Amino acid sequence: MRVYMDLLKYGAARRLIAATATGKFGFAIFPLATVLLGHGSSGSFLDAGAVAGAWSTGGTITGPLRGHLVDRYGHRVPLAALALLTAVAATGLATTSGTTQLICFGALAGAAAPPIVAGIRPLWTQAVSRDLVHSAYALDAVLTEVTKICGPLLAAVAAAYSPQLGVVTAGALLVTGTCLVVLHPPTDRPSVASGTDWGVLASPALRLLCAANICAGLCLGALTVALPARAAEHGSAADAGWMFACLAVGSALAGTVMGTPRSTAPITGYLTAFVWLTLALTPLTIASASPLLVVLLISAGAAFAPMTICLFELLDAHAPRHTAVAAMMWMVAAEELGIAAGTVTAGATAQHAGAWLALFTAAVGGGLGALVVVTYRARLQRERRSGLR
Repeated sequence: MRVYMDLLKYGAARRLIAATATGKFGFAIFPLATVLLGHGSSGSFLDAGAVAGAWSTGGTITGPLRGHLVDRYGHRVPLAALALLTAVAATGLATTSGTTQLICFGALAGAAAPPIVAGIRPLWTQAVSRDLVHSAYALDAVLTEVTKICGPLLAAVAAAYSPQLGVVTAGALLVTGTCLVVLHPPTDRPSVASGTDWGVLASPALRLLCAANICAGLCLGALTVALPARAAEHGSAADAGWMFACLAVGSALAGTVMGTPRSTAPITGYLTAFVWLTLALTPLTIASASPLLVVLLISAGAAFAPMTICLFELLDAHAPRHTAVAAMMWMVAAEELGIAAGTVTAGATAQHAGAWLALFTAAVGGGLGALVVVTYRARLQRERRSGLR
């Protein structure tokens, strides 16, 4: 834990931690808040899904563009403009009631969501000493898991008073987090050659990481459906809450431990996380006893934070400085694509064959990720060595 205390000695680190925590809470609240708002407006879960889907789709489509704007013009002007649009969208969601209008404002909120987390990642290298950057990434991953647990709870509490309060809270947190980043001292921006707007995917290594992130998203999307389906088979789908909490606890614990210095190469850690995830998820297809489920879910969750930490380090190694934010947003878009595919696939398999096959779909996603990384591992290492020369 000493490394985290050393990290907090830096004033810039404390500001970035406050900014990323605030932003992560906003992003954790928004999905459920839009579902509850849509359902509260019409009483239809179909409408609720449409509003939440509009938010997710808007964010996925514009993610790389928002990242590119920050890379090209710095974090102040683009983030300030996106924060303003987010405030407009949140206000629109809170003051309108028609499903069509909610879908439009939901899409705008997603499309304009400030890339706070992606924008902060390259700032860590200037905020703390080089030997603490890895610990900063680990703390970032742990905060992600904490907000995943607490964010939906805050959304539910806010919606209990008013369906509109949830989106207002999420919007306010996103704007506040953005302001904290905007107030961070500006950084030097590398010159960007013309014609490189979409050059992020020109790198074979970054294409590989995108493919691996699609597989990770496939696993996450499948779990989103498979765990409630498993809970429904043994009682109520609402009981899936403790299952997701177990995943988050495992991830937070692993992220905390991984924050200490290590000698393992990021690509090795990335591969290990995928293999571990596959091995932990596969027994879930046949496990039924609650104690065993808790152990397996915590074990599976222990793969997610290390996967994120290693991804950050691999992006540091392979993404050019002038594409640091856009590269991260491509990873987010790839994961969202995988989540969509995993959700649809697991929904179909759970409906026709049961939760076990939906859980197996999640394990397959982890296995595919490991296969992708193994197949192109040598290429990643060659590109890393050429970048050091």
